[in-house]
Amino acid sequence: MRSGFNKFAFSALFVSLLTLSGFAQGLPEGKWQLVSYNFQQKIAFPIDRSGITLNIRPNGRLGGSTGCNVYGGSYSFDDGKLKIGNLISTMRACDESSTQFEQLFSKTLAGASGFELKDGDLTITDTKTGNFLRFERVKEPRLLCLPPKN
Repeated sequence: MRSGFNKFAFSALFVSLLTLSGFAQGLPEGKWQLVSYNFQQKIAFPIDRSGITLNIRPNGRLGGSTGCNVYGGSYSFDDGKLKIGNLISTMRACDESSTQFEQLFSKTLAGASGFELKDGDLTITDTKTGNFLRFERVKEPRLLCLPPKN
């Protein structure tokens, strides 16, 4: 009885470690939409979060829209910590509120050192400032393929 429990416990631990090591390997790829954020400066920006996206690719690249401009960059992991770098952005003229939001959004991405995937939401955190960006996966419409009509 005891050896059966030990085998079960060992198997559960092994599967858990495999799962955790998978998360340490990379961000969950796909298209994500901002649902909430927290910046050190307690300013609520009157922005339409639906236009703010993050697209994560398995090749270490990411990009998206800040609502006004388009951005791109790279991500990697160093000693288990997330590193987002080489951020670039278009430079369209935006209203003052959007510009301030974009600056804080970009600083949070650039300073990010951790992420969490919980209940389907992806949270990217700058642990030094406590700033975070929380995204939900964009549900892409499924295409229905119909057989050709004769």
